[in-house]
This record gives sequence, C-alpha cells and structure tokens, in this order.
Amino acid sequence: MSETYALTATKRESTKHSARDARQSGSVPGIVYGHGFDPTPVSVDYSELLRTYRKTGTAAIIDLDIEGKKAKVLIHQLDVHPVRGELYHVDFQVLNLKEVTTVHVPLNFVGESPAVKNHGGTFIANHSGIDIRCLPTDIPHDIEIDISALVEMHDHISVKDLGLDPEKFEIMGIDEETVLCSVAGRSATEEDEPSETPETEVEGEESAEEGGEDAAKEEGGE
Repeated sequence: MSETYALTATKRESTKHSARDARQSGSVPGIVYGHGFDPTPVSVDYSELLRTYRKTGTAAIIDLDIEGKKAKVLIHQLDVHPVRGELYHVDFQVLNLKEVTTVHVPLNFVGESPAVKNHGGTFIANHSGIDIRCLPTDIPHDIEIDISALVEMHDHISVKDLGLDPEKFEIMGIDEETVLCSVAGRSATEEDEPSETPETEVEGEESAEEGGEDAAKEEGGE
C-alpha cells in the first residue's frame, strides 16, 4: 500500500467572505468532495498544508481529519496566487479505495547519463509527469527513470520503457511511443563529417572566374 500522510481541516461556512476570512487567519480555504461526501468547504493551516504538499504532491494518499470525520483524499488541485505566489485554494478528492482513479504522478529522473558525462550531450526532459489510472492503494509517489540508459547522443526513453505493470496501471493521454526524455547534441561521427557546401561554393566561384577569363580573352582577340 502507498504511504499515507495526516492532515487536519476545519469546516468553514459557505458564505461570500469565508474564503477571504480563512486566508486572513493564516489558513488556506478549500473544498472536500468525492466518494461518500457532499461538497464540504474547509480551511487548512497554511504551514501544515504546504509541508504536506511538499511530501505528497498530487500522488499520495492523505488521511484528512475534518473535525473528527476522517477521509482518505488526494490533493486534486492546489491553486497558487499568480502574483504573490501564495497557496490560494485547495481541492481534496475523497477516494474509494476499491475503485480505480486517475492521478498525475511525477517522473523522478535518477542516475547519470554517459552521453551527457562523456560526450557533452544535453539532457532534455520532455515530460515532468504522466497521468495513470489505478487503485488508490497502488498509486506510486513517483515513477523513477534511470537515465544511465542514455549512453549515446539521441538516445531516449519512451513510455513503453517504464515497465509499469499493465494489470495495475493504465497510462492515460499519451501512447507508448511518447518520448519522456532524451539526450541532444552532435555525436563525434556527425562532427567529423565534412561539409559539402564550401566545395560547392568554390566550384561555383571557379566556374565564374573561368567564364570571366574566357570573356576577357575574346574581347582581347577582337
């Protein structure tokens, strides 16, 4: 079973100014909804929510205590103020542990790429996470990708290389050929290949010069 974390919330009134009042008191307004729950406005201590979110992201189960009523939830959405960068609103989704759910799981790139270390390539992460569908108890905190498999320039790792158990996980929104990360740069072979463009330009210049010399001789002959 995936790791769970504890968090406490307090019910708040569903009034016009309750969200503003929660922020002024050092809390983050939010709402709890999902399995067995009518949408319930809540407020959560700002520091506690921030500390928990740094551990869970959107891919770990939280034991949420709402004034004694407990529910297993995911942080479905966390809004941040566009100017101040402060936590602004949180949505908690209540889970049914026996039903599959869709969750966004971050990718964790680990290891060292020989193509980067030895050949001067540039590591490129095309995706920071993927959406998967699985039982709540099977939700991984993250998906680890070992980039030591990127040995040569232009090597890449695709969805099909993740090795996720198809009996447990369904990858949503992207196909198995989607590139998750790669190494960009010119290989030694590409750098050693001579360019044909200068020769072509020289040949063109020589032809122009020969044409000019022939025209000068004809004028001289006349």
